[in-house]
Amino acid sequence: MSTSTSQSFAGLGLDSLPISQERLSLLNRFKNERLGNIRPMNEFFDRERISKPANMGAVAQRLSYNLTYFQSNYILIVIGLLIYCLIANIWLLVAIVFLLGGLNYIRKLPPNEPLVIHDYVITQKHLYMGLFGVSIPLLWISSAGSTIFWIVGASATLVLGHAALLEPGVEGGFAADV
Repeated sequence: MSTSTSQSFAGLGLDSLPISQERLSLLNRFKNERLGNIRPMNEFFDRERISKPANMGAVAQRLSYNLTYFQSNYILIVIGLLIYCLIANIWLLVAIVFLLGGLNYIRKLPPNEPLVIHDYVITQKHLYMGLFGVSIPLLWISSAGSTIFWIVGASATLVLGHAALLEPGVEGGFAADV
């Protein structure tokens, strides 16, 4: 593991997880690029800049500016809603942990050596089919589909509502003039 990657994720405890180097570099790049410019909360929740837009042109202008300016804050809102859904729906969390644990277990098995239990020979293909055969009912029982639609609807309402109601800052007026 490289020094910069292990240093940037040392506080998260990810250096002991079985994560490949490529995935760690992808997480590090996401953290630096997407979450690197989080705006302060007093700017994000500035009550003096909240107002009703005059027309659809003003809504489009506010959406265009705020969605790019507060992009990192909006990503955190969506991540927060995801975490809330996993905490509120423990069966979904169990199903996801089961699916990811099974995929990780099957991935670690040698690809050319089938698993032999008594007289039965089980290949990786059979293990993947069995895992997905068990995971689909688990995800259905835990209402994964409705949870996804709830997350999309709630995050769209919060993000688009905030972006449409918050007036662009002073720097937004200068950017529009240029």
